[in-house]
Amino acid sequence: MYVTTSRESRLLDKVAIEGFGLPGIVLMENAARSILKEALEFWPDLKKKRQKVLVLAGPGQNGGDGFVLARLFFGLGHAVHCYLVRKPGQEPKGDAGINYDILKKLIPQINIIETDDDDLPDFATFDLVIDALFGTGLDRPLGGQAARVLAAAGAGAKFRVGERPFRVLAVDLPSGLSGDTGAAGPEVLAADLTVSLGTYKLGQFLLEGPELCGAVRLGDIGLLPDMFFRAMPDALILDDDQALSLVPKRPKGGHKGTFGHAVLCGGSAGKTGALVLAALGAQRSGCGKITAAHPASLDTVFQTKLTSAMTLPLIEYMPGELSSRAAETIWEFMADKDVLALGPGLGLKHESHALVIEILKRLDKPMVLDADALTILAENFDDIEALKSAKNPRVLTPHPGEASRLLGISALEVQADRPKAARELAQKTNSVVILKGHNTLVAAIDRPLLINLTGGPVLATGGSGDLLTGLVAGLMAQGLPPFDAAALGVYLHGLAADLAAKHLTDRAIFPSEIQACLPEAWKTLLAHEPKCHDYNV
Repeated sequence: MYVTTSRESRLLDKVAIEGFGLPGIVLMENAARSILKEALEFWPDLKKKRQKVLVLAGPGQNGGDGFVLARLFFGLGHAVHCYLVRKPGQEPKGDAGINYDILKKLIPQINIIETDDDDLPDFATFDLVIDALFGTGLDRPLGGQAARVLAAAGAGAKFRVGERPFRVLAVDLPSGLSGDTGAAGPEVLAADLTVSLGTYKLGQFLLEGPELCGAVRLGDIGLLPDMFFRAMPDALILDDDQALSLVPKRPKGGHKGTFGHAVLCGGSAGKTGALVLAALGAQRSGCGKITAAHPASLDTVFQTKLTSAMTLPLIEYMPGELSSRAAETIWEFMADKDVLALGPGLGLKHESHALVIEILKRLDKPMVLDADALTILAENFDDIEALKSAKNPRVLTPHPGEASRLLGISALEVQADRPKAARELAQKTNSVVILKGHNTLVAAIDRPLLINLTGGPVLATGGSGDLLTGLVAGLMAQGLPPFDAAALGVYLHGLAADLAAKHLTDRAIFPSEIQACLPEAWKTLLAHEPKCHDYNV
């Protein structure tokens, strides 16, 4: 399922109209009918009870969709009131103008708001408000009469989501929400339902987008696969269909040697839990063998906690702290192993720095780099550059703070444009990058950006990232390419968190409880049948 930027959305429309001869007015009609269909499914009472509907329309194409919607709701018997919000004298043109003229013949009184003297609608008297002021074409903060109208329906006017007397339906995007970044000003009216036209929009999943869009459904406007092929959108939703396609085969005659051997290295004094959780994540991946490599003096801890994984005690510099000389042991041990995950609980002492750099220089096996290994890498710029020419495939799993250090920018800059940060880090390191956070991103050179919608605040607890590291490493050990392992791991990790929240609560969850839900996550995915998607982003 494609996710587009504003530029890509405009290109798709151009391809459909100019390249395939699909008239713009047909696209507008299709858009409105798809929005109506989704709205009736989301709010079944709209089919049964006459309601008072307010349509806020701008003079552009988004407003044109609103004019058609006003006509369709009028045809269903609802009491429809339409307000055209515009600059003084600005008349709708083109396809929007045609539908405006049609609507005027059905609803004689269309209210105009173009100056501060024009009356605003009494929002408290409506059952449904349709926001069709602006779509993806707006790349600046709201201003003028649009800002005044929407502010009168928002929290500043004491209309709070969940408490306000009306519901809000947004056409494509809540007006004023950036379709590219998810940034929004205070006037943007939060929707209960957003129907995204033709494709999902990046801004629906970033920054303030998830809170402002409400439930997001995809409206079918008649775009065909060949149109997408010409426009080439560069991002996709990581959905259950795609995740299912990545599941590694498990031959009936397979044994523990068939399903790979993952080695996980870290676990310094005070951080043993990180390595334990990573090992458990690897085991829940279906990996055949798991070895936890750790400081020798902590062997009793790991022998006790990891009863179904092997351990590899390594030489220490100080008790509970690995020596750089452990790199030689790891290098020799990895000769017949499949993947090394490096970083969970490793520590940041000088010897740990030397250990990570030595392993990166010498080991030619697939690797997952997480946590302390990423921090160490960020402090050794020359070694980041050296990753570009390394032959072994790698997955990096940074949170925004770690990504900011690796990129040499602030965490705020990372969060302001997460897709850009993920892509730049993938390019800089020639690695697959999992940029963790709400709607985690998976990026790689020459691959579409993946946006994962499973998981949520339940994952905002120390240790959940270590669990993901082990899960991805275990999938790589079974032969999945790094990008596929990252995508499937992120999906399952989030799904397990969703299940833990469902069974227990959306807070006060231990990472071990997320880990315990991974078998159910597997079962849920493997039982999947293709269906229509309703994303609460």
